[in-house]
Amino acid sequence: MSESERIDTYAAVDLGSNSFHLLVARREHGELRIIDRIKEMVRLGGGLDEEGQLDPVVQDLAFACLARFGQRLRGIPMANLRAVGTQTFRRMKNANAFLMIAETALGCSIDIIAGREEARLIYLGVTQGVSGHQDRRLVIDIGGGSTELVIGEGLQPLETESVQWGCVSLTRRFFGDGLITAERWKEGERSVMADLQELRLRYKNTGWDLAIGSSGTIKAVEEICRQQGWIEKDINADSLFMLRDRILEFETIDSVRLPGLSERRQPVLVGGLLMLFACFKALEIDSLKVSPYALREGVLHDLLGRMDDQDPRHKTVDAFMSRYNVDREQVRRVKETALASCDKIAEAMHLVASHRQMLGWAADLHETGLGVSHSQFQLHSGYLVENSDLAGFTRQEQLFLAALVRNHRRPIPAGFADQLPTRLHEPLRMTLFCLRFACILCRGREDQAIPPLRLSGSDRMITVSFPEQWREKHPLTMFDLQQETRALESIGLQLRVSGSEAP
Repeated sequence: MSESERIDTYAAVDLGSNSFHLLVARREHGELRIIDRIKEMVRLGGGLDEEGQLDPVVQDLAFACLARFGQRLRGIPMANLRAVGTQTFRRMKNANAFLMIAETALGCSIDIIAGREEARLIYLGVTQGVSGHQDRRLVIDIGGGSTELVIGEGLQPLETESVQWGCVSLTRRFFGDGLITAERWKEGERSVMADLQELRLRYKNTGWDLAIGSSGTIKAVEEICRQQGWIEKDINADSLFMLRDRILEFETIDSVRLPGLSERRQPVLVGGLLMLFACFKALEIDSLKVSPYALREGVLHDLLGRMDDQDPRHKTVDAFMSRYNVDREQVRRVKETALASCDKIAEAMHLVASHRQMLGWAADLHETGLGVSHSQFQLHSGYLVENSDLAGFTRQEQLFLAALVRNHRRPIPAGFADQLPTRLHEPLRMTLFCLRFACILCRGREDQAIPPLRLSGSDRMITVSFPEQWREKHPLTMFDLQQETRALESIGLQLRVSGSEAP
């Protein structure tokens, strides 16, 4: 690639429970043109046991696939890449250990996304194929480990849900030994319908004008029904009943032979069909259009939105602040001070723009817990950030934010970074210093109390200098900073506070 082509090339990697997808596109005249697609059936979800342990053989298959993807990604700027892991990654017990090798093989970081965030991205991807239409639409995406259901208008999702059943998990749960019976189908249908019952009335009350399906199961069902002569293009309820009856004529999964059914889809078709059948029945769907777009396209467009100042995370944080009625003036003081501190030590401490961005959002959210209780409010803030649905944020990002706001005051517990991948431990340590330092300086909640200062960093040592006159007038702040030196020692940082002439 030429340098201009390299800069305008983007890639999205969708690491699903059934298959891994790589999508490469080039930006031309303000639009994306797909230049490469790679899909490999890894069946990661099928290799995960009930305890969340991954089968070594499946693990090796995944690493080998990621290494092949990594070769294709070489030369594309790191900022132009985004990879996401879905339901199996959410269930994996030792996800961080797996990610350490997986990210090395792929050559970029892998974001684990929550179910509702996956639903939002799927909707964004599917909507690219129906742009210009403002009809309210229902989108159903049946993956390997989960099924996402979204209602939205235009580019805006209104309802997002993720049901913990997919083509791999349903096939494994109800047809694990390969036998197909009507009794097993009925048992599986009852289980899925019970899970759909919670959203059924809410979704029907919201309503939709158009139903759209995406991903491999739905594409396979449409192709089979079309080749059987039951439909011309869109899937309807009658064709699903006929396909169900046809599937139940086979005694085993291995014996299923249907026109339009690929060998790769055959092992999980029965579970995927069961999920789609239950969705049609629970939501009383008459007809379902099939989209060629899915999660990977949504990831790609979300990546471009972030780069074009259309980052949904800004809106999410602002709404969260409003919900918990934070003191926005205090947030502004802390944020400005924290970011100014970050800027002074960023180069020495290897902090990049994404770390600075997370620090800013942590400052926005650090007092949300006051809406619950003043006592130990930082713990409430951490809980809210970690466990809420925050549109646009990955699981790692929420854990990073939660660690910052939970530990912005009081002693820092051992293992405060343990939930995060190792690559994020050092950025977390340094941004935590910036947030804690800003909160100490802004404790008086007055702009006038924030002094001019010099701040520098080297290795694990941070030096801060205040004007001597200011030090004498703010003994409480100086006492807090002395206490802070001991707190920072627990995470391997040294803080040296000295006097100086005003900068």
